[in-house]
Amino acid sequence: MVLAANGHEVRSIAINAITLQDEVERWNPALILIAADDAAREVMEQICVSTQFRERPIVVFTEDHDPVAMRAAMQARVAAYVVAGLNPQRVQAVIDVALARFKQDQLHLAELASAKHAVHTERNGQRNIAQAKGLLARRGMSESDAYTYLRTGAMRERCSVADMAKRLVANNRQVVGA
Repeated sequence: MVLAANGHEVRSIAINAITLQDEVERWNPALILIAADDAAREVMEQICVSTQFRERPIVVFTEDHDPVAMRAAMQARVAAYVVAGLNPQRVQAVIDVALARFKQDQLHLAELASAKHAVHTERNGQRNIAQAKGLLARRGMSESDAYTYLRTGAMRERCSVADMAKRLVANNRQVVGA
């Protein structure tokens, strides 16, 4: 094969639901290349399961024009799905594009996870601030004075207002629970 001729280590296995995950874990490939006449949904599901804990770029060369198989490949996050195109001169170029696409997708997934975490943190911070202002209101402070109290404490403690509110709420729970 062209890849082996270009210095790449190539290992070939028959796709088998029982052994595929073990094979992928043992070899720890940088890329999974599938050359199959029929890129059946079951094959895509097996690949998805075998890479669920450590994603890898996946390239599929197939003769299968089936739109259902193509959708299954996209759901399995296949980086490249090439129909009727296992041309030895193009294999390396397809793999290079798939690797670049995979890196880009991983970057987008990391950005999405970071944004979700930031939203979650912001919501928790706002909830803590609201709870702390409620506690301070029960002690007779106005909402404005409660926020000023939290902000002043945050500046003194060199933390965020949300962190100061979290501390106040936690301390109040300890006092109530004691």
